[in-house]
Amino acid sequence: MTNIIIISMLALIAIISPLLSVYMRRQRFNTPDEEHEKKPVSIILCVQDNAQDIENNMSAFLEQEYEPGYEVIVVCAKSEDDTEDVLKRFAGNPRLYTTFIPDSSRYISRRKLAMTLGVKAAHNPWILFTDITCRPTSSLWIKTMTERMSEGKNIVIGPVIYDEESPLFYRFQRLHDDISLAHEAAFSTAYRSECNNILMLRNEFLEGRGFEGNLKYMRGEYDFIVNKYAVKGGTAITNDPEALLVEAEPTRKMWRNHRLYYMETRRHLSRKIRHRLPLVIDGAFFILSLLLPLIAITLALFNVQCSMLNAQCSMFNVQSPTLIAAPAALLLTIIIRTLIAGRRLRQFMSQIPAWKIVPLEIRLLWHKFHYWIAYRKADKYDFITHKI
Repeated sequence: MTNIIIISMLALIAIISPLLSVYMRRQRFNTPDEEHEKKPVSIILCVQDNAQDIENNMSAFLEQEYEPGYEVIVVCAKSEDDTEDVLKRFAGNPRLYTTFIPDSSRYISRRKLAMTLGVKAAHNPWILFTDITCRPTSSLWIKTMTERMSEGKNIVIGPVIYDEESPLFYRFQRLHDDISLAHEAAFSTAYRSECNNILMLRNEFLEGRGFEGNLKYMRGEYDFIVNKYAVKGGTAITNDPEALLVEAEPTRKMWRNHRLYYMETRRHLSRKIRHRLPLVIDGAFFILSLLLPLIAITLALFNVQCSMLNAQCSMFNVQSPTLIAAPAALLLTIIIRTLIAGRRLRQFMSQIPAWKIVPLEIRLLWHKFHYWIAYRKADKYDFITHKI
């Protein structure tokens, strides 16, 4: 009877765990709306110490094919490299407009200030936020994004992936976040965005007073934009390759800080419980699906050893069903999870092999715990501009 209960529990967890995973979340990507009126677009780029990124990527932004017209607004903070000199090389392009952040600005996120100044300097009704560290893979990037701004939509989120030189784990963690966030945006109200590729209405940003209420938090600009301005059913998601941006590999410090800043940012976002609860449940069942078979195998072997020493039973008596069922359950949950993940990865233009997903998820759990410890130990004033 004990073996039956254990085997049943192992089988149940092995099947339920993959079905609760983030990869089971339905996805719905918006199709182009050719009939909706296209309007001119202003691309907002904030730069600081980005001389090499400007050199590599600016041409891709200035060579877009978009009939209604567009402009590129670059907001430059004081830099220690050749950022301003590199910008001057593009000064002759009529689509480029450059402005600067006042050096006197204090107690405010300079990045959010730069984005706000960019919006105010824009001349067009639609604004497209991204970073100079990103590069459009197509000259139809703007056109593809605007085709999703149909009736009833006020935000369009496009795909962003790290370049192939970026560590596999970086690419996986971003993908994992994108899958869960895209589901919420498609079927409910968008929570935030890991993708720095966002199209929205200029007037809506200004009428909502931009980043008011979170200007003291140093980062989280894309999270705050989506969380504040998204409405139920009003966010369009696209996985069209023409809308894809490829972002340069972040440094290890940048990656770590990005995760730590998010842990502070999420404390101030709306709808966080609804977003995080399914992820917590997924993580808990994933851990159970891995640990329970290992615990069952360990206990079974221990009991077998004790029985053999006491000469009370042979190895293939009471414990043999568990020794067979536990590895089978572990293998079953890995196979199901891998198959489900493989199908989902293709929708997000991922180059990550499906068979690596489970090892990467195990690593992700460890890193999340590590980030949490680091965040708890950090000085909370490191995340805001108001220093004491």
